[in-house]
Amino acid sequence: MSGSQPPGRGLYVSLLGIDGIGKSSLAQRLTRDLRERGLKVLPLSWRDCLDAQLPGWPQQALRTMWMDTYRLMFGSTIDQGQHIALPERYADWVEERAEERLSELAATPSSATTGPLAAAMVEFAGNLVLYSEVIRPALERGEIVVQETFPYKHVLKEYLLAVYAANRTGTGAYHPQEIDPLFTPMEEFFGGPLNPDVGVFVDGPPELALEWRLKQSGQVGVMEDLRIAGEPGFDGFVRLQSECARRFLEFARKYGWQRHEVRDAPADSNVRRGLDILLAEISRLRPHWQLGRCAGVAAEPAEPE
Repeated sequence: MSGSQPPGRGLYVSLLGIDGIGKSSLAQRLTRDLRERGLKVLPLSWRDCLDAQLPGWPQQALRTMWMDTYRLMFGSTIDQGQHIALPERYADWVEERAEERLSELAATPSSATTGPLAAAMVEFAGNLVLYSEVIRPALERGEIVVQETFPYKHVLKEYLLAVYAANRTGTGAYHPQEIDPLFTPMEEFFGGPLNPDVGVFVDGPPELALEWRLKQSGQVGVMEDLRIAGEPGFDGFVRLQSECARRFLEFARKYGWQRHEVRDAPADSNVRRGLDILLAEISRLRPHWQLGRCAGVAAEPAEPE
């Protein structure tokens, strides 16, 4: 997907797909496989950077924007009759297990589109910093960056939650047709300067992802259904994830991503097929690495994402 690159540059690999469809399992297997071949790999997410050994810049900015996305998403929601309050300082955020507490909320919907829409903008800004200050330097050092979730996913979800909230209430400062002009340039930037060298869309039915998610944790996450837009639970999960999958496929086709179709089969079978796709793309861009295919990958249980 990328143009000419300087000799010795690493490779940016990222996966896109709905919640629970198996991206984490595939990214972990790819990381292990590449390391076993003697290559230097950096598994990376924004969350990883919050506690990594990074200098004050960019770490402080990443921490602040990470917390702000949650504060914006949930600031106007109600839990047990009160607005949700989240810590301001990162040390308090960690000590009070803020993200874990959010996963336990039975939050009632936001009354406006403002929170999710503003969260999408902050999420986008955070990933501008992540790419320029963490991903690109790793590539310049010759490392392979493996990102289990391409951040376009999170920005899209927050945008969709804003749209669903606006459609539900029929009121608020912003209507769906007014939101699109804000989202479109962010989407184009993900497909341009932020687009990885190797992108694979992990595609599969939301119903299957829901089944795997429930086997894994017994519930769907607070950001995985439409609860803050008034539709919690399994139906809200399938509706949100179905729309995400449709938009992911459009994005993948437009920006030259490969597609890996997940089947209702043993997890390791899906991982093997996905790994072959990834290794083939990496080999095409870096033939001197002589990766070949993943025949010989050890068969072992792999938990869904």
